[in-house]
Amino acid sequence: MAAPARAVPVLPARVPARRTMPRRRPATRRRPGTRQHSGLRLIGKSAHAVTHFPESGLVRTAATGRRWIFVIGALLLAIVAINVVTVSYGSMASKIETQIESIERQNAILKSSETAALAMPRVQAQAESEGMYLPEPDEIHYRSFQPGDYAAAAERLAAGG
Repeated sequence: MAAPARAVPVLPARVPARRTMPRRRPATRRRPGTRQHSGLRLIGKSAHAVTHFPESGLVRTAATGRRWIFVIGALLLAIVAINVVTVSYGSMASKIETQIESIERQNAILKSSETAALAMPRVQAQAESEGMYLPEPDEIHYRSFQPGDYAAAAERLAAGG
């Protein structure tokens, strides 16, 4: 004969116990005169934004797409263009500096020739050859004119001499 079937004991169904959540403290109202450290909150938020920026959808899309190659290429072209412009400004500045030095040399030569042309001994020699002389200090007389003298001189000039 066969062995009798074994009876499996059935356990009563248990309802899981409810977990109680810790109660949150009610928010305290701030007084108008007091300020919390808003800088710390800002640092926390910016740090969160910076650390999660590489995981954002925009960065993932840009990094995996073909557009990324074109963006990098455009940035490289811009850098090369900036370098070319900088070098051209440098060469232009050196040309202008060379021109300035040349003009300063020419200016110095002209000043020395002007000084030689207006030298006192040369002027005095030219004046003596033309019959002029340097009067003694007591021979110099200063003249003063009356208003009528101007009218008389104008009449003489109008008459031709």
